[in-house]
Amino acid sequence: MKPLKNRLIQARLSEDELADFDEVKHELGLTGNSKAMRQMIRDEKLLMQATDECHNDNYDAVTILVQQLNNQGRLPLVEALCGLTNSKSLSELKIVRDQYADIQQQLEGIMYVATKSGTNLNQIAHVLNTAKGKAEQENADLTDSDLWNWVANQLVQNNRILAELHSKIDEFQTKVGLLKKANDRYDSSRNALVS
Repeated sequence: MKPLKNRLIQARLSEDELADFDEVKHELGLTGNSKAMRQMIRDEKLLMQATDECHNDNYDAVTILVQQLNNQGRLPLVEALCGLTNSKSLSELKIVRDQYADIQQQLEGIMYVATKSGTNLNQIAHVLNTAKGKAEQENADLTDSDLWNWVANQLVQNNRILAELHSKIDEFQTKVGLLKKANDRYDSSRNALVS
């Protein structure tokens, strides 16, 4: 095993450099100098990777990197990857981030309602399978009116859940359609200015 001393990196910093380092360390939310240095190295490698991908016209890879950083809440690095320097670009990025968060929230609502419906149907199937097994053991018919009333009530409840799901999907489609139309208008107006 190599001595730890061979991997040790030391640097003397001026007062201004130390202040800059502490500011970046604070921005990263880290307390230790070593952790901050490792994160800075990873970030720099990420920026180099994104630059290489851009030079190779592989914008999809850069988009994936931006999404990962956005999910981590690393807005300054997202801004660096996107090359955003003026306030107009930053305000547009904020609008896009807010739209993305709104879409994520709506999708989570849709998933919750869909899961609720699936759970309800699983409960109905479980009760019916149990009743069927019991009826087969006792050589009886499935004529228990309480059972069928319960199943009917559960199906009515599930129908309400499905109506709620349909409503949320319609709301989501409307919202995404409006966002798409707004983005199309923005792109067309921007293209008109360029041409």
